[in-house]
Formats: sequence, C-alpha cells, structure tokens
Amino acid sequence: MTILWAAAKADQRAAGIQVNRGVSLPGAKSQEKTKEQLIVFVKDILDWYKLNNVKAVFMACNTSSAVVLDEIEKDYNFPIFGIIKPTAEFICQLEAKIIGIIATSATIKSNAYSREILKIDPSKKVYEIACPGLVEIVESGKFNSSEAFEKVYNYVNPLLEKGVEKIVLGCTHYPYLSDVINKIAQKSDILIDPAEHLIKKAIVQLENNKLLNFGDSGSRKYFVSSNPENFVKVAGSFYQDCTSAFEVKFESIITSKY
Repeated sequence: MTILWAAAKADQRAAGIQVNRGVSLPGAKSQEKTKEQLIVFVKDILDWYKLNNVKAVFMACNTSSAVVLDEIEKDYNFPIFGIIKPTAEFICQLEAKIIGIIATSATIKSNAYSREILKIDPSKKVYEIACPGLVEIVESGKFNSSEAFEKVYNYVNPLLEKGVEKIVLGCTHYPYLSDVINKIAQKSDILIDPAEHLIKKAIVQLENNKLLNFGDSGSRKYFVSSNPENFVKVAGSFYQDCTSAFEVKFESIITSKY
C-alpha cells in the first residue's frame, strides 16, 4: 500500500502508471519464511502476474527484494523493480554518513541494505536492527497505540544513541509508524521511505521503455493471499476506493485468473 502512496506523491509522470492489480500479503509473514519457502511463494505470485499479462511488477517487499529478487527475476519477461538498490543509490547521494536500518529479521539477516550501500560508498556507517512485532502492529491498525510507541522506542532509540542521521524504513509496513518514529527521534526529516525511490526509478525505466500508460488515469484492484476483510478494514482507511479485495489461492494458481 505504501507504494501507492509513493506513486501519488511522485512527479506527473507517475500518472502514467496504471495500477490494474496488486497482491498484498497480510498474514503471510514472509519475514518468517526460509529462503526456499520464500522463493516458492514469490514465484507463485509472479506466475499469477504472468498469467494476467502484467507489463511490470513492483516488488514492494523488502524481504523479497533482499532474499530472492536476484535469483528469480531472470525467469520472467517483464521488469521486476526491487526496493533496496534504488534506496541505496539515493542514500549514497546524501551527506549523511551514519545510517540506521529498521527491517524484518530476514531482511536484516540478509545484510542487503548495508551490502548495497557500502558497495557504492564504503565510507558510510550502517547500523541495522531487526524489529519483530511491528508488522503485526500495523496489520492490526494499532499505529498510534502505546504498544506501538513502546516497541518502536525499543528499536529506534539504540540507533539514535549511535548517532544515526537517517533511518531507513526497511519494511513497507513501517511508513504507517512514521509519526511515532518522528516523535521518538524529535526530528521530521530523519526517515527515508524506500517506496519513494523505487517509484522514481521505475518511472524513468518504464518511460524509457515506452511502457507508461498516458491514455487515462488507470484503476486499482486489490488482491490478497489471505484475510481480505482485514485488508479492506486497514487499507480502506487510507484509500476510499478500497471497498473490496479478492483472495487468491496460490496452491491452485492456474485457476486464479481474474
């Protein structure tokens, strides 16, 4: 969902991105899967996209981008935009030298952010911290609860004590916690949302490949792997058009064409 936020805030060329379909994974807990399980799960999703003739996919999951993207993107004939490399490129253009990363356990274990950042600029200092429990808080809609504040404080404060100048929201659930993090950090410009940088890179590449849709404003359809009612309850508070979502059963993917 935060990818849609980023598209809405991007430059006018983003109007050429027509979002006809999307798969969200509430409850799928990709951050808890093994690499092998995650590859199977992501390939199921991408096979479903292929069945439905998409022209591009935004891999709006840091864990998937970190763990499986490099291994599976060659198997598909449409571009798959990951979220980590564009963010690393942006970070390395900043003067900030001390960077904090908050993400799921699997993303942190992969060292994907620090690896990509240090590959470009070895002078950066990167601190990464896994944040179990934050995804569940967001999916339950408790963004501004005392429970959210306590958990976020326990993860973010150690980074602040290390003097981080920027904090990367290394999970696409975490922008929903931006207000809480800003309050703890007492800064309004400390956060980096990777979704914004994925969109910017995708716009340029899609435009170069003449894949942007300038004919109309597009439309949105919502597909989930589980619990569509809960998805609509949470997402509907941000997007007025999210009044229903369709559940996709990946174990019978060939019959899931909409």
